Amino acid sequence: MKTSFENEFDWRKYFIVSENVIRQKESSEIEFKETFHSPKHKDKKLQKWIASFANSNGGLIIYGVRNNGELAGLKDDRFKNFDTKDLSQELIEYFAPEIKFEIFSKEVEGFELGFLYIYKSDERPVVAIKTANNNIQESDIFYRYPGQSKTIAYGDLRNLIEEKSKVLNDKWMKLINNIATIGVENVGLLNIENGELIGSSSKLLIPEELLAKIKFINEGHFVENDGAPALKLIGEVLPLDSTKIIQLVEKRYQIITHFELYQSFFKRDLDKESSKDFFRKVLYENTVYYPIYYYLSVCEYTENELQSILKKDKGQKVSDLQKRLRDEKSNSKKFISGNIQTETNAANHISKFLIKLKASEELNIKDIDPSDLRYLIQAITHLDKSTIDIQYILLVLKQLYDYHFTKSSTTKSFIRRAICHVDLTIYGEKFYIT
Repeated sequence: MKTSFENEFDWRKYFIVSENVIRQKESSEIEFKETFHSPKHKDKKLQKWIASFANSNGGLIIYGVRNNGELAGLKDDRFKNFDTKDLSQELIEYFAPEIKFEIFSKEVEGFELGFLYIYKSDERPVVAIKTANNNIQESDIFYRYPGQSKTIAYGDLRNLIEEKSKVLNDKWMKLINNIATIGVENVGLLNIENGELIGSSSKLLIPEELLAKIKFINEGHFVENDGAPALKLIGEVLPLDSTKIIQLVEKRYQIITHFELYQSFFKRDLDKESSKDFFRKVLYENTVYYPIYYYLSVCEYTENELQSILKKDKGQKVSDLQKRLRDEKSNSKKFISGNIQTETNAANHISKFLIKLKASEELNIKDIDPSDLRYLIQAITHLDKSTIDIQYILLVLKQLYDYHFTKSSTTKSFIRRAICHVDLTIYGEKFYIT
């Protein structure tokens, strides 16, 4: 039985052939290969290519085509005779979640070509869970770009994470809307692991022998199959606390990465409960230089509560954060960078940017000259509470982060200092003034 994509596949919808040449270049959805090699006998580039397609929009690897698009055709039976279970096992061994693919061959303008189709993953990102020589390192995330497969760029990874959060939130909202329409008192939840059906006024149990046979809910709809087994309902009554579901839906951030740790500060959009999660997340990061005072001010911890939390938590950065809090309590000017009291060229540049920042001038941060970038960042650290327009300066910090944070480790360190300075100056007073 042919698989669904092969059944529907029409090569004319994917590329144009003229004079035995495919007229499209390799793209974000198509890769040309002249010959096919089993991944068991070659390096792991094939797995890398497959993972990159799964993380983007899916795509085709076409065998029997030269790099310039010229049709060559399959030269032997290796592709036809290839056992896909070998590739499936290797993909499962090196990546998670599972990658779905199909392999088939078709005649195109008199040439037999091989097609490896990779489905876009429903659970992106697909992540390497095992190292396989220099092509794949554990925790790698590959992404397909026009004509190449490589480690994912920061912006694309951020988009994947945001998309995943949105999909999850949409599912919750759809569920809540259905509950609101039906009425909470008329809704039950089925635990498909043990057959327990919990409602607002009853708890029912589906016997195991039936539970293994029935699949009656699919994407929110009942599937009506003739001859489906009847349900035998037995058991006692237990209430459903729907408020817990509402809390999950209203939680703005489902996943907290270093991106969210900074962006939540730029947007100032955390609620009290989320800010507690964000503060605790810092204790498990590679650095403690995040806007921690903003988190603490939103969750309204007292200093005693804060010390109690740090004493109990097991995060690897607890001692580093305790040291940071002690240092900044005695030195609230810790993050100031560059001396503007001298007549040096650097001091003059920093002072010029400081004047612009105090006046909330519009700056072209995206295209700023690299020689000016550091002076701008240093100027931010010379702002005090009376001269900070918080809405303006957070926009400046966000643009610095979005456009320049990943350029170099030195630039990253300077931007962190600027973020922490503004955070300390605006929100740290409660914690660093004795």
